[in-house]
Amino acid sequence: MPGRKRDTRFSSRRQPARYAGAANRKGSDNFASKLTEKDVSKARQMHKRGMPLHELADKFGVHASTMSRALRKLTFRHVK
Repeated sequence: MPGRKRDTRFSSRRQPARYAGAANRKGSDNFASKLTEKDVSKARQMHKRGMPLHELADKFGVHASTMSRALRKLTFRHVK
């Protein structure tokens, strides 16, 4: 129908029970996390000292995009 708003599967605020609220869990409390807060803190220090992103990703066993998001504080914002 023209002009009708499309419904999404579920709201980002209210997730189905099967997700068990994982999207609201921070850092390593999220069961899907591949890094810990300690890993991220260490990686940020190493990056600040000049270690390249791809080397850090290999060292911690994650994809470069995962490491990039952690270094830019798009994820793990709560880690100093």
